Amino acid sequence: MPSPINVNPHNFKVKSVIFDNGVFSIAIGIWESQTNALAMRWNGDENGDAGYPKTFGNPVWFLIHKDLNQPIIQGLMSQDPQLANKILDSI
Repeated sequence: MPSPINVNPHNFKVKSVIFDNGVFSIAIGIWESQTNALAMRWNGDENGDAGYPKTFGNPVWFLIHKDLNQPIIQGLMSQDPQLANKILDSI
Protein backbone atom coordinates (compact mmCIF):
# COMPACT_ATOMS: atom_id res chain seq x y z
CA MET A 1 0.00 0.00 0.00
CA PRO A 2 1.62 3.28 -1.07
CA SER A 3 1.67 6.17 1.36
CA PRO A 4 -0.59 8.93 -0.03
CA ILE A 5 2.16 11.55 0.32
CA ASN A 6 4.32 9.44 -2.02
CA VAL A 7 1.71 9.22 -4.79
CA ASN A 8 2.96 12.00 -7.06
CA PRO A 9 2.31 11.37 -10.75
CA HIS A 10 3.81 13.88 -13.18
CA ASN A 11 0.64 16.01 -13.47
CA PHE A 12 -0.42 16.21 -9.79
CA LYS A 13 2.03 17.10 -7.01
CA VAL A 14 0.76 16.64 -3.46
CA LYS A 15 1.12 19.70 -1.22
CA SER A 16 -0.72 18.23 1.77
CA VAL A 17 -2.74 15.12 2.58
CA ILE A 18 -5.66 16.63 4.49
CA PHE A 19 -7.46 13.37 5.22
CA ASP A 20 -6.03 9.87 5.57
CA ASN A 21 -7.74 7.11 7.49
CA GLY A 22 -5.33 4.47 6.19
CA VAL A 23 -7.76 3.27 3.53
CA PHE A 24 -8.93 6.48 1.83
CA SER A 25 -7.15 9.82 1.40
CA ILE A 26 -7.88 13.35 0.22
CA ALA A 27 -5.08 15.73 -0.76
CA ILE A 28 -4.52 19.29 -1.90
CA GLY A 29 -1.98 19.57 -4.68
CA ILE A 30 -0.88 21.31 -7.82
CA TRP A 31 -2.52 20.16 -11.06
CA GLU A 32 -0.36 20.47 -14.18
CA SER A 33 2.06 22.90 -12.49
CA GLN A 34 -0.47 25.71 -12.23
CA THR A 35 -3.60 25.34 -10.11
CA ASN A 36 -4.52 24.11 -6.65
CA ALA A 37 -6.77 21.08 -6.79
CA LEU A 38 -8.45 18.65 -4.44
CA ALA A 39 -7.99 14.95 -5.19
CA MET A 40 -8.82 11.60 -3.60
CA ARG A 41 -7.89 7.92 -3.77
CA TRP A 42 -8.30 4.55 -2.10
CA ASN A 43 -4.89 3.58 -0.81
CA GLY A 44 -4.85 -0.16 -1.44
CA ASP A 45 -3.90 -2.79 1.07
CA GLU A 46 -0.91 -4.39 2.75
CA ASN A 47 -0.87 -7.15 0.09
CA GLY A 48 0.78 -4.84 -2.44
CA ASP A 49 -2.38 -3.49 -4.08
CA ALA A 50 -1.66 0.03 -5.39
CA GLY A 51 -5.18 1.19 -4.59
CA TYR A 52 -7.51 3.07 -6.91
CA PRO A 53 -7.22 4.84 -9.19
CA LYS A 54 -4.05 3.60 -10.81
CA THR A 55 -2.57 3.79 -14.29
CA PHE A 56 -0.50 0.88 -15.60
CA GLY A 57 -0.28 -0.39 -12.02
CA ASN A 58 0.97 2.94 -10.64
CA PRO A 59 -1.08 4.82 -8.03
CA VAL A 60 -2.58 8.16 -9.10
CA TRP A 61 -5.07 10.68 -7.73
CA PHE A 62 -8.64 11.33 -8.92
CA LEU A 63 -9.32 15.08 -9.19
CA ILE A 64 -12.48 16.32 -7.51
CA HIS A 65 -14.48 18.82 -9.56
CA LYS A 66 -13.99 22.35 -8.18
CA ASP A 67 -17.74 22.71 -7.50
CA LEU A 68 -17.40 19.95 -4.87
CA ASN A 69 -14.31 21.31 -3.11
CA GLN A 70 -16.17 23.51 -0.64
CA PRO A 71 -18.72 20.92 0.57
CA ILE A 72 -16.02 18.26 0.94
CA ILE A 73 -13.70 20.59 2.86
CA GLN A 74 -16.57 21.79 5.06
CA GLY A 75 -17.49 18.19 5.82
CA LEU A 76 -13.92 17.34 6.77
CA MET A 77 -13.61 20.46 8.94
CA SER A 78 -16.82 19.59 10.80
CA GLN A 79 -15.12 16.34 11.85
CA ASP A 80 -11.76 17.95 12.65
CA PRO A 81 -11.68 21.71 13.41
CA GLN A 82 -7.85 21.65 13.40
CA LEU A 83 -7.98 20.78 9.73
CA ALA A 84 -8.59 24.43 8.82
CA ASN A 85 -4.98 25.34 9.65
CA LYS A 86 -3.62 22.46 7.58
CA ILE A 87 -5.76 23.48 4.60
CA LEU A 88 -4.79 27.14 4.88
CA ASP A 89 -1.10 26.23 5.06
CA SER A 90 -1.51 24.22 1.83
CA ILE A 91 -3.07 26.90 -0.33
